[in-house]
Amino acid sequence: MDKLPFDLTDIDAEEVTALEKTYKALRSKFKVGIAEDSTFDISKFDAFSNYKDISIGGSLLINHPESGCYLTFVKVRTQVKNGRGPAIDYYKYQVWASATLRNDFGRMMIRRETVIDKILNLVHPTEMHFKDDPAFSKKLCVVADDKTKAACAMTKAFRNVLMEIKADDFTIEIINSTLVIGNILPVDPKQTVYFAE
Repeated sequence: MDKLPFDLTDIDAEEVTALEKTYKALRSKFKVGIAEDSTFDISKFDAFSNYKDISIGGSLLINHPESGCYLTFVKVRTQVKNGRGPAIDYYKYQVWASATLRNDFGRMMIRRETVIDKILNLVHPTEMHFKDDPAFSKKLCVVADDKTKAACAMTKAFRNVLMEIKADDFTIEIINSTLVIGNILPVDPKQTVYFAE
């Protein structure tokens, strides 16, 4: 296997194997390049706000320049307290796809709607609903800081693309025209290829 384009410092053998399999799967299906610049500023996205120690460990260009899609491998440090002893540190990767959109969406978060979302929306309505698309409104939770801008950008065609996402556990966050999609699950070749598609 070629040298992996990821930061492997403090990564265990199981995680390295997952990265190797993922990189191999991506290279067999796509034209893959290495992004030399940062694809997005993770500190600006709420999806990463709960982590104390997080960094971009590598970014790949997928079918560049035709697609404009990046896969960003986000390195997350986790600490586990072990009784009275010292905390155990370990690092794992998450994969997030990012793309630049044609429209400015403002700031918004999109994910599968949960029962908790439905209850919270009864008490404090923040979620956007699309009267012309009740199936979308029932399946996905959309929260935006500028509902007018978001409603204009969330065309029927864009909502149809979102409805076709087969992954159950995903988050999409958009800041202006930068979209990121991913989840907090461990690196998995099949899921990473799906996000790249």
